[in-house]
Amino acid sequence: MSEGITVYAVSDMTGTTVGRIVRAASAQFPAGHVSIKVLSHAISAEQIVGFIQRQGDDRGPCAVFHTILAKRTREDLRNALQTLRIPSIDLLGSTAHVMADLLGDDPQETPGLTIDDGVEPVVFDLASESVPS
Repeated sequence: MSEGITVYAVSDMTGTTVGRIVRAASAQFPAGHVSIKVLSHAISAEQIVGFIQRQGDDRGPCAVFHTILAKRTREDLRNALQTLRIPSIDLLGSTAHVMADLLGDDPQETPGLTIDDGVEPVVFDLASESVPS
């Protein structure tokens, strides 16, 4: 059995999106193995790293998952966490980067644009499709 870990769910807004993703992933492990700390309204890598270091969790197993939109902040955070050997995943920036490449346009980098963007996904239930033989 592995020891518990701390996961920092970091957002430049409320933390709802990143918190949900991290909670969904942590549900795959026994209760109590993953401690989640949501950091909302983050504005700089220094602020985030400073908070983590004050917690002391950087000495034990921890990771950072974030939905930071500002490219410079994402880069600074990645570099700082690499230096500290803290694994991290950029959940939103990577997705926006791929879309930007395909569209040939830069994302707005406006925090908080989510549900009310007018985009409705088309859902296909693959469980109801027949399997080709």
